Amino acid sequence: MTIKTTIVLIILAGFCLVFGANFYSSNLLNEANQEYSSDNSLQSYTSAWFSNMDIQFENKLLIYDPLEGMAANADLWDPELDSFNGTNGANPLFEALQGKDAESAEAFFGKIFSDPIFEEQITFAVAYDQRGLQLYCESSLYVVGVDPCSQSAQPDYFLNFGSFVKSLDDGSSRSVIKIKDLSNEKPVSINDTLAFSLKDENEKALAVIVLGRNVIDSLEQFSENFEIETAIALDDNALTVYDYYEEEKPEILKKLVRVGLNHGTTNEVYQYSFIDKAFSYQITSIPFSKSIRASDLRILIFADQAELITSLNDTEKQTIIFFLFLTVLITAVVFLVTSASFNRITGAIQVLEKMADGDLSANTQKARSVFSSDRDEVGRLQRSIESYRQHRIEAEEDRINRAKRRDERDEIMFEKMTLLSDQLEGQSKDMLLTEISEMKEALSTGDDETKETASIELMSRAFSKMSDEVNALIAARTHELVEARDEISSSIRYAARLQNALLPKSFPGDFTINVEWRPRDLVGGDIYFIKDLPDKVYIAVVDCTGHGVPGAFLSIIARSQLEKAIDEEHYQSAGQYLSMVNDLLRETLSKADQSNMGEEGFDGGVCIYFRKEQRLEFAGAKASIFNVDSDKADEVAGDRKSVGSTRMASDFQFTTHVIEKNEGAFVMLTDGITDVMSPEERPIAFGRRRVLKILRESVNASPGSIVSNIMTSVDLYRGGAPLRDDLTLLAFSMKSESSPKEDLFGHKRQQK
Repeated sequence: MTIKTTIVLIILAGFCLVFGANFYSSNLLNEANQEYSSDNSLQSYTSAWFSNMDIQFENKLLIYDPLEGMAANADLWDPELDSFNGTNGANPLFEALQGKDAESAEAFFGKIFSDPIFEEQITFAVAYDQRGLQLYCESSLYVVGVDPCSQSAQPDYFLNFGSFVKSLDDGSSRSVIKIKDLSNEKPVSINDTLAFSLKDENEKALAVIVLGRNVIDSLEQFSENFEIETAIALDDNALTVYDYYEEEKPEILKKLVRVGLNHGTTNEVYQYSFIDKAFSYQITSIPFSKSIRASDLRILIFADQAELITSLNDTEKQTIIFFLFLTVLITAVVFLVTSASFNRITGAIQVLEKMADGDLSANTQKARSVFSSDRDEVGRLQRSIESYRQHRIEAEEDRINRAKRRDERDEIMFEKMTLLSDQLEGQSKDMLLTEISEMKEALSTGDDETKETASIELMSRAFSKMSDEVNALIAARTHELVEARDEISSSIRYAARLQNALLPKSFPGDFTINVEWRPRDLVGGDIYFIKDLPDKVYIAVVDCTGHGVPGAFLSIIARSQLEKAIDEEHYQSAGQYLSMVNDLLRETLSKADQSNMGEEGFDGGVCIYFRKEQRLEFAGAKASIFNVDSDKADEVAGDRKSVGSTRMASDFQFTTHVIEKNEGAFVMLTDGITDVMSPEERPIAFGRRRVLKILRESVNASPGSIVSNIMTSVDLYRGGAPLRDDLTLLAFSMKSESSPKEDLFGHKRQQK
């Protein structure tokens, strides 16, 4: 081993030891950062969840506590209350309970809890007698999981109802109650509850009341606030928001739930937080509640930490790269230092030996670093040997390299110009081929200087020619594309004017009708149809398959069938009318080429108002009609079949729904309303529940106000995002013809 090699190896070994120590310390630092992040998240999530649970309980359940609730609500349980929802005298609720009048007691409980349940302040309210017989039960329309009022619902306190009642002797009780579905069709419902006994003036218990709030609402709100996924862990199982809404869980969430459940095995380790590097998620487990007993429940929180892990990994990689670079650098410096001292001396000896043998091709090594110099003794010797020979060698190499690069460049130019000539025709092609031939001839003769001049001229002419021809080709193709685009756009605009012309522009004089019609594109598959006859009025809202131009064509066909199916001479129910439209549309579509067609048809609803009988009939194909009157909003749903569907029986008849009450406003819409999506990364549909909520808030409103309220909510919800489907919204009401009555705008109108 040479001296130079020994020195390099010793220095490299020392540096490797330093690198190993620094790499180890870097790993310890990364683990500490991850542990700190986990501890910080555990504290934050725990505080936020407990705070949310307590606030929700105080605001929505505690107000009904007989001892601690708000006065207006707590006074309801006073047996000597002298007024109760318009009554005078002793509390009628307690009189009904004392008299074992279950029907009256149920009615009074309904007056107390129906509005809070409908407004989703609480999820359910149940009242029992001392034997556990149910006196009253009511739950929210939008309850998820097990409905507490269903036959299959089993609250866990029912397993020992006597002990549960006894626990209320000293006052109310807050607890977490699980409700099991005996049919095993729904997931277990987890509820934050308040339970208390109703006692008469002699402290005799008359009834037990249990008020509950499904914590899935709090869990869903908690998840949205922190942009995380959550689950309620129950022993060795876990329930998520997806389970309660009967939606398929993401595969990653299924795996994360299993990892979180397997991490803790006892109550002592149910509070933890760690980062799972396999999935790049931070998994946190916190107690379900700090103020109530729920030992078998905990909250699992899954936060995406891909960015943090990536950052730590990048830091680790950068550390490795830095030390590797530093190793190479130091090795190179050591090598250069030793080489400067030994290699030049060895090279000079070898050159002298070859020159002694008459070989002048030998090359001496030049000084190439700061550790050597051409002015030292070795450099002076090398210069005297190398000077003349090196100049000649360099000149010849330079000439050869220039000629080679020039030939390669010229060959590429000829190749590109030949490819361009293949794209041309006629005189342009012939002229270009002639120029190529002339340039090749010019490059084949003369010395290097002449060839270099000719090559430069070739390059200039080639670039100029190719630029002109390419620009001409681009201009021609661009013109063709612009003409095609303008022709298509003009056709679609004309089709839009035709479709719009088919929509009704005037409405029956005895009706108030307001319509919002928005196609997703210039044309669409939604239409509305109104036919005013002397004795009856036809109103239809239709959503044809597809959108854009295909949907528009189908909507024109559908309108034609709606017109054709009308029987002016005889009685025709709404179901008969829609069935006739179905037969006509199926007959029309059967004549078309089915190879390029799917399941064509439409969803929608039709109404027929018989003026003489003052009767309104409705039939629907996967559509509903909503009646908004002075105190509520009702929905009448149509059949679950589409008009024109080949999947229904040939003799299928649509159902006629007679709407006895013709007061208020009636609303018909397409699924373009309910399918509007929010602009978030994980969008949520507007949905029927929001429509129903708006309608219930619009009682006594005019059709125009109803349409305006719904469309304002839809536009705010989508936040400027484009429509995903055509939408149509139609609201109407029948004008009264008897005594004058003020409408919503203060105008007098006739009342029947």
